[in-house]
Amino acid sequence: MQMSMEKIIRFLRASGLQLLAVLIALVLWAQVHGQGTVSISMDVPLQVEGLRPDLAIINNLPDHVRVTISGLQARLNTLQPADIRVPLNVAHMDKPIAVKQALEISDIRLPAGLTAIKLQPDRLEVQLDRVVQRAITVKPHVQVPNGWQAVNVSVRPAEVMLAGPEVWMGSLSEVETTPVHPEAKAGPFKFSVNVESPSGKSIRVVNAQKKFVLSGMLRRAPEDKGGKAGKVKGE
Repeated sequence: MQMSMEKIIRFLRASGLQLLAVLIALVLWAQVHGQGTVSISMDVPLQVEGLRPDLAIINNLPDHVRVTISGLQARLNTLQPADIRVPLNVAHMDKPIAVKQALEISDIRLPAGLTAIKLQPDRLEVQLDRVVQRAITVKPHVQVPNGWQAVNVSVRPAEVMLAGPEVWMGSLSEVETTPVHPEAKAGPFKFSVNVESPSGKSIRVVNAQKKFVLSGMLRRAPEDKGGKAGKVKGE
């Protein structure tokens, strides 16, 4: 009888370990699969790829596109826009052109286990123009204190080499230096300055490290008829 009881106790202990293992497996499975497959949408940066250096995009593309992603809730909870790449591949475009370019869901790069199911917009207009270089006149930008005027203002070198889309470079006649603010004191002034490229037009300075010297004289402005000193911007 004693032997039978010992066998029963050993059986219960072994069965208990098996049941515990089963319970642990069920808990782990529930953590991974219990929440099921869901989907979320998020705004992701659009990344242009394959653009030739002698071409430039001249129309406004969206900074972000909206991607709907499907996967396990646990994976989606930690997903960040930086984990996703939505490429706009223009490598096949080799000349100035205006075209509707499809964004392919299959090109979206996601962490393993996730799937992109929707993309908005899924088609974009792309306008390309040829990049040209031109020497452009540099205009000094002096902001003088009230009651003073700048005279004999010059900038050296007097021109800067810019590169940008032909459609915009053709109408560009001059660019300004970064603004300078001379101290309200009579006498000469000199500043090391950069050139400000037109914003939003894909125009850049060919030699971005090049410095320009802006110089001139500051003097009291003559009073106007009302007895107030005038404010003159140096040219």
